Order: sequence, then C-alpha cells, then structure tokens
Amino acid sequence: MIPVDSIEQYSSEKILSFEDSVRKIRELKSTGKIVGLCNGGFDLTHPGHVKHFESAKKLCEVLFVSITSDKFVNRRKGSGRPVYSDKLRSYMVAAIEFVDFVVVADFQRGVEAIELLKPSYYIKGPDFVHKTTPGITAEREAINEEGGEMKYTTEPPMSTTKIIDYVKNEVNSHELLIVVDRDGTIIKNDDFLGRNGDWRLELEYNDSVISFLSYLQTKFKTTKIVVSNQTGVARKLFDCSRVEEINQCVDAEMKQRGVKIVSWQYCPDADLDYVEIKKDEINFDYNFVKEKTKRKPNTLMVDDALKELGRQLSEFNKVVVVGNSDDDMGLAENLKAKYIDVVGKSYEELVKEIS
Repeated sequence: MIPVDSIEQYSSEKILSFEDSVRKIRELKSTGKIVGLCNGGFDLTHPGHVKHFESAKKLCEVLFVSITSDKFVNRRKGSGRPVYSDKLRSYMVAAIEFVDFVVVADFQRGVEAIELLKPSYYIKGPDFVHKTTPGITAEREAINEEGGEMKYTTEPPMSTTKIIDYVKNEVNSHELLIVVDRDGTIIKNDDFLGRNGDWRLELEYNDSVISFLSYLQTKFKTTKIVVSNQTGVARKLFDCSRVEEINQCVDAEMKQRGVKIVSWQYCPDADLDYVEIKKDEINFDYNFVKEKTKRKPNTLMVDDALKELGRQLSEFNKVVVVGNSDDDMGLAENLKAKYIDVVGKSYEELVKEIS
C-alpha cells in the first residue's frame, strides 16, 4: 500500500464504525427510509465507481457503502493490493456526494455485511445480473433472508484491475531511442579532448544536457547510446585507448548522476576524400583513413549499438538525436529522428523541445 503521513487527517463525519452503522440503518428503516448498500474494495476510486454510486442512490433514499478491509482485499487481489488503505478508501468514497455513509467491513464476503447491516436493498453493478457464482448466489440468498431485495445499476462498469493493468502496460510504455553526441553535447569540450595528458582537468560537463537526459528517462522508457566522431585518432592527436578512457570517465560521471548509457560508440577514422584535401596540413595516421567510414552523419555506429544490444530500430516508438553539429543533424535526418540542438540552450529550453 502507498504510505501516507498523518492518516488522521483523512476523516469524515460520513464514516461510521460498524456498530454505529448497524444502529443507524435500524433507525432509518424504522422511520420508513429505504436504505441501500453497496459493498466492495473500491480501490483507486474512479469514474465507474462514482457512476455506480450515483445510480445506486437513485434506487434508495439513504446509501451506505461498505468498504472491504485491507487484509481481505489483499487475500483476494494479491500482492500490492489494495493500493490505498481502507481508511483512505473510506475517505475517498465518503467524499462522493451520492454516498451518505461509509463503513469498513472486516469480512471476506459481502454476505456478512448484509446479514449484520440488514439494508433494504443490496445493490450491485449490471455485470452481476446473470452471474451465478457461489459468491453472488450467497449474497442474493442473504438479502432475501433479511427481507430485503437485490437491485442492480444499469451503467456499464469499469474495472479497477483493468485500469491498473493499463497504467502498468501502456502509460509511459512508449520507448525512445536517445542517440547522444559526446563532445560539445554531454561535455562542453569539442576541441579534441585527450590531446593533452591532463585532459581530466580540462573536462567540463554540460549540466543542462545531463539533467535533460535524466528528465527523459523519468518521463519515458528510454534506451540511450552515445555516438561520437573521434578523428583525433586519425590525426595522431591521441589513440583509441585515450578515447575509451575518456568514455569510461564520462560514463562513470553519468552513472553518478543517475543517467544510464547502454552503449558507447565512436569512429576513430577519417574519410579518404577529406584526407586528400587536408593531407598537406595534417599528418594523418593512414591506418585510420578509410574510403568509407562509420562517421556521422552515417548511421553505422547506431546500427552497431543496436546489434550489440540485440535490438532493432523498428522496436522504438521514437528516435531522438541530441547533438550540437551539422553531423548530428544529418544523423537525425538519416534516422528519420527528431533532432535536438543543445547549443546555447538551458535545461528548461531542452525540456520544451521534447514536449
């Protein structure tokens, strides 16, 4: 059950003890009043409950609702139920204008409540009209033996269990693939971090972006991967081990801040066409010069990450690319994804982008 501080504040004059309810119903019937009784768990009060009580009140003059106690709801519904304690459930039902009085019934079946409270009418929903299960049959027999009648409301019922299943299976179940750039996005450094031995002192995190990624994983189900172009390797500014060392460092910081990255991909290569243009200016390592590379805006690093995870792009409801460059924008276009440019944006502005 959901814990609540200061349960005493959830009180109502409409909530009676069981003994007071027995006396109250006896008094009302002695003056000729028709007393109706609805019985149930009424966990997570919803519009269907309200409509049921509205209809029930039209069948009687005074409407009582008996709330099944916690232990018997738990025995019937299983682990995690009820969501709210019987005191909270009583308070919620008592707040409904169609309900006159509420009582907690510490019984497994409605039969005991009928036998002790002795209402004029015992009122159930329309889905019980033709039911012949042992439970409803016993309730029909009990109200007849007490000189009362079984009545039924007519509005289509709603199921609390189905509502809970919907929340569990549908709400926020849409999964986003978040493809994030590293340099200039997660970290503010975008000038070949790692070329200096004291790179840890140079490392500067982009707090707005990291907070934004944290927000996304609380609002949606997300899978987050990082893809970055690392031509510093091809330029002989650092080697692959330095790239991986920085990735591990940034990943540890992200975990510390509660952000989970499931795959880190990078491309150390330079495209041959680019190298031909820049070879007189830059001393390239030709081990990392390729006619075709996995560099963004190519989607191959994303493909590698998904293969590593055993996933397919079609499994995600939406793809979002978070970056700071034309390459990142091009990647988004190639993935048919939403692109979020982080340049100059605050956390609040980034949140507006996704909403």
